[in-house]
Amino acid sequence: MNLCQELSAKILSLNRKLLINRFTSFSTCRVHKSELNEQKELDDLFKKVVVQVKGHDNTVLESYKSFVQQASKELEINLNDVREEEKFIERWTILKSRFSNRKHMRQYEMRTYFREFEFKHLTGSTCDTLLEYIQRNLPEGVAMHVHKTKLCQLPEHFNQ
Repeated sequence: MNLCQELSAKILSLNRKLLINRFTSFSTCRVHKSELNEQKELDDLFKKVVVQVKGHDNTVLESYKSFVQQASKELEINLNDVREEEKFIERWTILKSRFSNRKHMRQYEMRTYFREFEFKHLTGSTCDTLLEYIQRNLPEGVAMHVHKTKLCQLPEHFNQ
């Protein structure tokens, strides 16, 4: 029993030394509220955000249009305009066979439909939240492109 007590005492003393070494390696820093207010950055302001969506199925884009309108209504975001641009049709005419039978041709076409959503007067955090929500619910086979118009202050040399 003596041997067990000696070993347990040594282990406890080693653990205490390790704990003391762990706690002495940490340092504390106090930050005042005034310093936090100075470090706060202003949120970006966007005059308009244009989201262009394109896909090959018109009904999917119509469904997505109603989703975006409902989402902007629920989030109380100003959806200024929804535009439907002209569809783009790409056609290929190829031979039916690999070799020289010119009389038998086949024609293929690919249609691309577009929708454009224009949001006005958004803050940076609202814009990020809206875009993340819209992008996460983007249907399969639909591509999205975002154009942001940011408001900035004029440089001081213009004001003089």
